[in-house]
Amino acid sequence: MDSGDVIPCLNEDWTFAGCKLMEWMAGLMMALLASTACDKPANAMPFLVLIMIGSTLVIATLRKRFPDEERGVRNLAMVSLGFEPVGIPAPSKLQPVWSGAPVRQLSEKSLFRQLELHTVINKGRESGEQQ
Repeated sequence: MDSGDVIPCLNEDWTFAGCKLMEWMAGLMMALLASTACDKPANAMPFLVLIMIGSTLVIATLRKRFPDEERGVRNLAMVSLGFEPVGIPAPSKLQPVWSGAPVRQLSEKSLFRQLELHTVINKGRESGEQQ
């Protein structure tokens, strides 16, 4: 698997019904929080169990949508709250070839120039402009 493909859920440890232990604990916390809204939690137990299982499965399904699992869920939550995700670098100002803004020339001794990759990228741009 060196082609860059990512198999979701490959590195899971222990699961029950496809949900990790932390997801089950989050579901239990949701049920405990919901039980505070009830006068008699024993009477509302079927609803609390549904809340626990439902929230656990929703969290697991959301985690499995992302190839990098927990990091993807964390980044989604942070972006929805208006924060920048942790560990993702800011866009670079000096990317003359990739950004299309020629800020400066690359050195002739660089491996990028020696492999003539700049010609490949320029050919891709030219064919994209013609379409």
